Amino acid sequence: MRLTVIGSSGSVPGPDSPASCYLLEADDPADGRTWRVVLDLGSGASGPLQRHLPGGDLTALDAVLLSHLHADHCLDTTALYVAIKYGPAAHRGEPRDPVPLWAPTGAAERLARAYDLPEDGPGMTEQYAFGAWVDRQPVAVGPFTAEPVLVEHPVEAYGLRVTGPAEGGGTAVLAYTGDTDDCPGLDHLAADADLLLTEASFTDDLPFERGIHLSGARAGDVAARARVRAVLATHLTPWADADAVLAEVRSRFDGPADLARPGAVHHL
Repeated sequence: MRLTVIGSSGSVPGPDSPASCYLLEADDPADGRTWRVVLDLGSGASGPLQRHLPGGDLTALDAVLLSHLHADHCLDTTALYVAIKYGPAAHRGEPRDPVPLWAPTGAAERLARAYDLPEDGPGMTEQYAFGAWVDRQPVAVGPFTAEPVLVEHPVEAYGLRVTGPAEGGGTAVLAYTGDTDDCPGLDHLAADADLLLTEASFTDDLPFERGIHLSGARAGDVAARARVRAVLATHLTPWADADAVLAEVRSRFDGPADLARPGAVHHL
């Protein structure tokens, strides 16, 4: 299982990174093909994502897994919709099944409004097969199993615990927090994960309303409690002090910890 960071900027795209998007790839031992899914597809991510897909083709994705429906995590699903509906494969008349898109409730309506599609039309349902997450009910996509875990954010939001084939054999676990403050669900989400991809939006000394985001210190606390093997801190706002956030994570977690950097590939 390979994780490529496409976008790691929090809340808004930054000058050096689009908003949240992470490409997961794994080779399926059953048929030998490579499966590709994205965790979130936030503002600006569809451009650099093309560099990491065969032929630069956005429609090479096998599924889209959305943690929640804030724009910095879902808005470029509208770009993928355009690529599916009007791209080269569509012009050649090549049939394809709708791309599975798993998200919180209301995603079909939310994304249709984002693209200003007619309310009495099909919306994006001919391009996407929408499924609604149910807390702790796993979903299989090829060799991946994604378990949604309800977390604490002002809207319905899930962390995603993704299990897939490890590159050295066996299985690997990626725990992705999405957007959340510290909450009981994170202990289940992250337990013994090989990699915790955790938001860490700011340093703990800044005044910030609770119940929305993790600081670097609180992200490190989650990692330590859950006994994860490694941490990638992500969702830093463009105005955050990245070095200070990472220092906070490392002050609470004594394993390997780094920042999620766009273009970086991590092997699990």
